[in-house]
Amino acid sequence: MNKSKYRYPAERLLAEFADLSAAQVAGRFGVNRSQIVRWRQPGAMISQWDADRYAVMLGKHPGEVWPDWFDIEVKNSVGV
Repeated sequence: MNKSKYRYPAERLLAEFADLSAAQVAGRFGVNRSQIVRWRQPGAMISQWDADRYAVMLGKHPGEVWPDWFDIEVKNSVGV
């Protein structure tokens, strides 16, 4: 299991799939339907590694899905 100190809101990843069923979204990302159900829960977070992988599956850089992608690393590196 990959450990990640940075986590990103799953809701940002799933925003464009709001009209699809959990099974349809799961097929798009290659995960189980139950994973999508968990991600759709308020406050659900995704590790930086998964965030990167799933953004790329959408043909995007993670910074396009999570505008604070770079800010989080910068803030943590300077102890803010």
